[in-house]
Amino acid sequence: MKAKETRFEKYMKFWYGISGPLDEQKRQVMNRIGNRAFFIFFLGMDAAFLISLVLISFYGANVAYIFLSGSFFVMLMIVSFYVIFQSKKFKLTDNEIEKNEVSNAKKSAWIRGMMSGLFFGIMMLILNFLTSYGDGSWTWIEIPSSIIGGLFFGIVMSLVWVHRIKVVKDED
Repeated sequence: MKAKETRFEKYMKFWYGISGPLDEQKRQVMNRIGNRAFFIFFLGMDAAFLISLVLISFYGANVAYIFLSGSFFVMLMIVSFYVIFQSKKFKLTDNEIEKNEVSNAKKSAWIRGMMSGLFFGIMMLILNFLTSYGDGSWTWIEIPSSIIGGLFFGIVMSLVWVHRIKVVKDED
């Protein structure tokens, strides 16, 4: 009997781009990548914090705050690219399916990508509204631009998900 996937496992599969079942080998690779990514981020932010302590004494709190914010963003990007690169290297992102399930897998990949695009478009519209309504710069033209941006994002994500589909050859 198969144990039901927990919410945390679903989140981790989403973060690493794993679309198939999470077996023990994928789980170990995922844990190893996550541990290394954590230490890369932790050590990088430790160094940035120490540098900001020096900056605060020489240049003031504003410079140190800007440096810390920028270094946090840079470290987040480094860790994200590391996780993406390692996931591709160890083939965690490949969606291995059988030959008779290809059409259903491609259909679900397009649906998943378009739902991502819809979510992206709605979130961008809400973010644009919240950031620009207070100063009066929000216009109604942002609605179609968010829809078009979401559509393009959905198409790109659909193509990525379709590209990840790998057909498993029968060894009978």
